[in-house]
This record gives sequence, structure tokens and C-alpha cells, in this order.
Amino acid sequence: METRKVLTDGVFDLLHANHIALLEKARGLGDWLVVGVVSDRNAREYKRQPIIPQNERIRCIEALSCVDEVFLLDAPIVPETMRALVRDYEISIVVHAGTATPEFYAPAEETGIMHHLDYRPGVSSSEIIRRIIEMQQEGNFE
Repeated sequence: METRKVLTDGVFDLLHANHIALLEKARGLGDWLVVGVVSDRNAREYKRQPIIPQNERIRCIEALSCVDEVFLLDAPIVPETMRALVRDYEISIVVHAGTATPEFYAPAEETGIMHHLDYRPGVSSSEIIRRIIEMQQEGNFE
């Protein structure tokens, strides 16, 4: 029986409930979950500077029982990189939630292995940062 490997990726800054939900749902689609943690450099290019450095974000993802394999996604976030990841990791399913970098996922779409999960609004790293700033401005931190 062939192992169905699932690939997902993300910055995973300030690990939170939506990250866990994504990873658990992705793992449920196959037998082996491979997770690419977006490098600090790549995150800065399309999102923002992560609060948590990449080596610490990798360690957090490695500690999750639903994750089987983790790597640093430091290659350019372009279709050629996705093609290489699918080939090199022998991926059967690519999972993504959200709308960022759609061109990156084009090869998975073209080959029919793309699986989109609904992005759950409400909890995000950016929202957590906003809450912290708001609390600090209100004097709720000592």
C-alpha cells in the first residue's frame, strides 16, 4: 500500500488554534504530513517579519504529534519550488488555507492534487499582535 504524503506550509508565527486545526485537518487527508515552515526571509517578502525566529517555529511544529516531517521553506515561493517539493517529497496531496501566494500552488492545481481548506477567520498571528498592542496601550501589561 502506497503512503499518501500530504504537504502543507506556512509561517506558523505565534502558533495558535487555527494553525493546529490546519495541521490536524491536513494530516487527516493522508498517512504522512510534511510541513514547510516559511523562512524569515520569505515571510518578510510577502507578509511581515515573524515575531518568532524560524528555528523556534520549526521546533514548535516538530513537537506536534500530527506532524511527521518538517523542513525550512527558504526557496523562492514560486511554482518551480512547488514542483520540486511535490517531486522530492513524493507528495500526493497539497493543502492550503488562505489566499496568499496562489501562483505558488499552481502546479498542485494543474495536477489535481490541491486541496483547499477554508481559512477560519478570527484567530491569526496578526490578530494576536493587534490584541497585544491594544492591551499594552490600555495599560493591561505591567
